[in-house]
Amino acid sequence: MLFHGLYILATDPLIVSTFSGYPFKTKLAPSGKVLGEFPDNLSFPASFEPKYVLEHVPGWAVPVHRMAKFKARQILHRLERREHSLLVNAPDENRVRQSFLIRGDRFSANLYINEHLYKPLAEPKIYDAIYTAQLAAFKRLSLAKQVTNLMVVSYGGDLHAYCPELHHADFNREFLPRPELARKYNQAYAGLCLSAQEGAMLASCEYLLCGIPVVSTPSKGGRDQFFSPHNSIIVPPDPDRVAQAVEQWKAAPPDPTEIRQEVLGKINALRLAYCTYIAKLIDRGGGGSKQPAALMEQYFNNPEGIATRFVKFADLQHVDLEKFSI
Repeated sequence: MLFHGLYILATDPLIVSTFSGYPFKTKLAPSGKVLGEFPDNLSFPASFEPKYVLEHVPGWAVPVHRMAKFKARQILHRLERREHSLLVNAPDENRVRQSFLIRGDRFSANLYINEHLYKPLAEPKIYDAIYTAQLAAFKRLSLAKQVTNLMVVSYGGDLHAYCPELHHADFNREFLPRPELARKYNQAYAGLCLSAQEGAMLASCEYLLCGIPVVSTPSKGGRDQFFSPHNSIIVPPDPDRVAQAVEQWKAAPPDPTEIRQEVLGKINALRLAYCTYIAKLIDRGGGGSKQPAALMEQYFNNPEGIATRFVKFADLQHVDLEKFSI
């Protein structure tokens, strides 16, 4: 999943999806800032006018004030002659979305993960567990303090200064390229998911696609959609219980291929449903009948995944839409 830009899903009609919101033309405050906190000088070419915008929720949107913001966004899209769909990750979010009469559906953002990159590799096991997490309070890093051989992957920074309780853990000071991250996953017996609430949590499925099981705390936001008794242990938010669950996976590692195939089956079923949703928009927008399976093939069956359809906001002035026709 990429931010600060748009995925171009179709050109006739123009359909885009985003995890970063959308820079409205409508000014909403005296400062001139637009809803979504985009720079004032951000502009799209005159020819770039999406008919449909699919917006994925990056966090957990059940609280009323958050869902009300998305309701306001949908109204603004309508004023600017676009149809907006809000795509949420969790069942409780979907119920609240429906109660607000917000157009959309439930599609986990994890369907965008590139399974061609995240897969089992023949790597020696170095770590008891790995945790991909921002150095932020909501990630509850200290819950991993009893895990002996621990690797923490963040966007970079000094883990030991941020969380002295993890002084024994390895960490990356610089951003890790995705292939190196996949290698690190394969060097661990388990992946950790320790936040109480966030969103789909990409790392939760990245672990599973690499064939390593998960130790998670109870959570809100939708990451548990891909968990099963075969690939995850859910424990209370207690450091000792987290460490014990890691030891369980270390003592009896599950088959990596089985873990991967189970979660990939769930992801692909979700992708097909998502492509069915997009095909209906294409048909309704005058683009003719498209087979969801064919869309799925074009979007995801590429070594680079759906990232091939991503364009940064700053590059939209020069985008060649013909490259994205389907």
